[in-house]
Amino acid sequence: MRFQFAIVLAAVCAMTVPAAANDIDFSQFKGKAYEAVKHDLLAKGWQLVPHQEGDISYSQQYPEVTCGSGSMAICSVGFRHKPHSVAFIVVESNDQLIIAEEY
Repeated sequence: MRFQFAIVLAAVCAMTVPAAANDIDFSQFKGKAYEAVKHDLLAKGWQLVPHQEGDISYSQQYPEVTCGSGSMAICSVGFRHKPHSVAFIVVESNDQLIIAEEY
């Protein structure tokens, strides 16, 4: 009986952990400082998505933030908490990066 209970408990825990990562309402980060959002997500077990070879980093301070080229280019950063992922568009405002949108 205890063994069956342990299996059920393990199954419930296995289903709950990924669901918790998906329960984050990413719209709450819109307009917030990127540094604070990054800190919050990393503290919750999220990881930065490594940028691809050839991507252009925003700065040495934020190598994970990559930008396109051209007048309409955007800068973005990605996070993952398997099996979930999220990416944000960031903009510079008053010498800091701000989360503009989730995509």
